[in-house]
Amino acid sequence: MLPALVLIAAAFAGLVTAVLGSLAGYRAIYYVAVFALMVIGGVVAVTRAEPLRFVFLALIACFPIASALVPPGRFGLTVFDAVMFALTIGLIGKKLLASSTAGVPLFPTRSLLIGWLLGVPCVVFSQFPLWSLLSFSVGFAAYVFFVFALDELGRERGFERLVVLLSIVLLFMAAGLFVDRFLHVNLSLQGSNVNQLNYLGGRAVWRAAGFFQDPQKSGAYLACMITFLLLLSIRGRFRGMKMRFVVWAATGAGLAALGTTISRSAILACLSISGLAVFAFNRWSAAAKLFIAGSSMMLVVAAMTVAPVETWLSIAPAPVSERFLQMRADFKSRIDIWFATWEMFADHPITGIGFGSFRPYLMKTQPTVYDYYDIGSQAGITYIPDQPESGYLKILYEGGIAGSIAVLLMVGAAIRRALAVIAGSKADSDARSEGIAALAGLVSLGVTFVTLFTVSDPRIAGILAFLLAVIWHRSMGREHDTPKA
Repeated sequence: MLPALVLIAAAFAGLVTAVLGSLAGYRAIYYVAVFALMVIGGVVAVTRAEPLRFVFLALIACFPIASALVPPGRFGLTVFDAVMFALTIGLIGKKLLASSTAGVPLFPTRSLLIGWLLGVPCVVFSQFPLWSLLSFSVGFAAYVFFVFALDELGRERGFERLVVLLSIVLLFMAAGLFVDRFLHVNLSLQGSNVNQLNYLGGRAVWRAAGFFQDPQKSGAYLACMITFLLLLSIRGRFRGMKMRFVVWAATGAGLAALGTTISRSAILACLSISGLAVFAFNRWSAAAKLFIAGSSMMLVVAAMTVAPVETWLSIAPAPVSERFLQMRADFKSRIDIWFATWEMFADHPITGIGFGSFRPYLMKTQPTVYDYYDIGSQAGITYIPDQPESGYLKILYEGGIAGSIAVLLMVGAAIRRALAVIAGSKADSDARSEGIAALAGLVSLGVTFVTLFTVSDPRIAGILAFLLAVIWHRSMGREHDTPKA
């Protein structure tokens, strides 16, 4: 009980410190508090029987402040990155010095090892090798988060422990969004993003981001977590009253906060994927599902015939409806950006321009341009992007064919394993519910990935790693339970 209270207190301290630091305008307040917390956490960790595990759980509890930049900030490294680098070194050292092979291996399956090996040529042949090496190292450190999550899931009630912790974190993330919404205080202390202030219908609209710099990333985090928790709750995965209350409270707060981001992709992903998953994975007969699907399609057609889309959107709050009405124009702008940056892949198709090289490549090839896509001119600032307004194209441009194959290999393995758990005849209801929820959460994240490289935020990368760990944990358990011929 005491460790849980300590972790909750740490998250609350981060929230209070961020608010005070933002209002006071002294970034030093924020950094002093963050690093004081890291020092205190380190002192406490060394007194624990499993210090690495304690630091891992403490890092999750501190997700709200985990994106704080490590001074001097020129390399873009965050507290999350620094802690995960330390955990990576500790884990590798532990495995090298351990006399037994107990515990989760660094690469539990061959697909993961092959995926990372395919990424090595993208670093070696990068246009900016040092930046690519740094990005590759940061990515691998985030992957180690997956290894720690997989180890925790293998412990007694490990899944419940992580879900409760992430639910509490989600409550703080939602609180941060409400603070940002009503006080216009971005709690990331990295400066507000150009996406936060929009002009919709001739009036200024503030899009909340909370502990995230970008409201789109905040929306992606919420959409992924809400989808995951909602499906677990609906399918009755949790039996304890206290746990059900915490999860439902986090889900409700998250849904309320999601609207403050006015992120179209996140809202659509959360609502549509959750609804489809609930519909697809229930105990209704195939005939009943077919009838409901057909009836729903007919109702949608009838509704569109009776009134245009604009009329139905007017039911939603004005900022949300106006954002959706701009979707066609914004999507056209994104297509223009995608075509304008396609030469990155055309000129370097095999291994790409190198991980993390999008911005340096633009600065090298177009040194006189300081405002790309007219995004910065609207806010009166210099704007040199680090991604092409699409996570998938960023992977293609920076990793080329080799990097894309590596990602596809891991994605394919995740889908195959998830479906094996969901459709497996020997899977119990808990395993099936976890597989469905994790897969739905990943799909929601994949939808938001269309318009932004959301995993550049370490918290979202951590959630991605956690969901993958849920799938790998259940699928590997199923493989061990299957008798060999």
